[in-house]
Amino acid sequence: MDEADGTRIRVFLNDPAGRGDRLVEVDAPQAMDESPWAFRVEGTAPPPQLYEPDTAEFLYWQLAAALDRGKRFWARRLPGRGTWELGRVLPAVPVAGSDLNAFYDRQALRFFRAVDEKTGNVVYSGESPDVSLHEQGHAVLDAIRPDLWDAPHFEVAAFHEGFGDLAAIFAALAEPVLDADVIEATRSDPSRSNLVSRLAEELGAAVRDADGPSAALPGALRDAVNNFRYADPKTLPDSAPARELSAEPHSFCRVLTGACWDAMVAVFRATPGADRAAALSEAAETTARFCVTAAETSPSGADFFGRAARRIVREAAAQGEELATELAETFFKRRLLVSPQVPAELSPDEDPNVPEPSEDEPPPPEVVRAVEARLPPDAGRISLFADRRPPREKSEPLRVVRGRRRRDLFLHGAEYGPADGAAVEISDGFALGFGDAGFLTASRMHPAGDRDAADARAFVRHLVRSGRIADAEADPPDSVALARRGQSHAVVLEPDGVRRLRRVWIAGTGARTRREQA
Repeated sequence: MDEADGTRIRVFLNDPAGRGDRLVEVDAPQAMDESPWAFRVEGTAPPPQLYEPDTAEFLYWQLAAALDRGKRFWARRLPGRGTWELGRVLPAVPVAGSDLNAFYDRQALRFFRAVDEKTGNVVYSGESPDVSLHEQGHAVLDAIRPDLWDAPHFEVAAFHEGFGDLAAIFAALAEPVLDADVIEATRSDPSRSNLVSRLAEELGAAVRDADGPSAALPGALRDAVNNFRYADPKTLPDSAPARELSAEPHSFCRVLTGACWDAMVAVFRATPGADRAAALSEAAETTARFCVTAAETSPSGADFFGRAARRIVREAAAQGEELATELAETFFKRRLLVSPQVPAELSPDEDPNVPEPSEDEPPPPEVVRAVEARLPPDAGRISLFADRRPPREKSEPLRVVRGRRRRDLFLHGAEYGPADGAAVEISDGFALGFGDAGFLTASRMHPAGDRDAADARAFVRHLVRSGRIADAEADPPDSVALARRGQSHAVVLEPDGVRRLRRVWIAGTGARTRREQA
């Protein structure tokens, strides 16, 4: 340990294997437990010093520094938000056990320790900003879209993983030194694989050493620079070697992550200026804004990737039709769009009897009746999404209010394993546009139809085949115990007497999933 002035620490800004032994000195984070996006690293904080890697003291400050970078990034990107699904402060456990893994479970971020079977090196998943920022990304998405947590759809589960990867990427590209490294390494062409596009290099190497060369890419667990194109996940195998695409969320998410990286490259090329590192940083911020808006507003369902892609294109149109056209072509090439022509979201629907609802209040009866009249006749509970974005500017013609009607889809048959006879929740989405006069002027309904029901049933069967569903639990599920068994979901008997399939935790690496399916 080197001496310091009591306020400086030494950390990796990127994955330890991605930067070799290159460490940087930074100020120790302050006010970690203050909102927005407050967090707490569990354990006693050691004095800020220049600790050596692979020590408990280094791990504490490495994890704290990475999560603090994420905290600052999300405070910029999501003004007005900043409270986690579990409450005000999110705990982070540096070593929750022995495994090549990390996960978020609505109670904490949990990181692990393992030994690389080939090299003998100790691997702390919490030492990698790629991993810690990915897990924090899961928690952020859960805070802004809690309805996605239990959504029984391949593309929603994969979006959660892709959002985690993008969270790590965008936070990395908020660091000028990493922007400069990418520009230098790629010769100003970030469409080439690089130290930021490659994710969790150290953990990926340990997974390969433990499970063989097909378990992870050479040099990374995942790479946002890839050529994967969309295919219906129901047609894909449950698992596949790392170079191929499967329905497993960590594998399938690479379609979305790759498409969003391509979109960022398109924004970068359209960004003028001789300082290309600064242009890359600006492009990352712009693309992050598009992606976060898509996460906030896209209705849940079987076509979640397509809905998110269309939202990104519509957001880009505010910066110019040329950029929107470029991004639409990008997503079309990835087969996320059936056509590069993206229509407007809302259609005219004027009704002076439907008043604009107030923020953070239950939907008024007029809005409930209007939604029910525009959706197929099914029983379900209607709720509105919290709108934390800045107030509508005069130049914006509409305030759009979004929400969902959730309803049960019951599963019957031995192929559903422990979930036989249980229900999953599917959602009818809706968007209502209100003009300056304060009443409904436009709308769009996204009813959950036969495709969504078929997708939900197929997703549960996929979970069963992969051994991901625990038997019914009388008590709240123990996430750590279930994670050891690789079971991410449990059937829970709820107060209304219905057995429902619920997610318990979401993994950031996919390492456990691959190892159990091998």
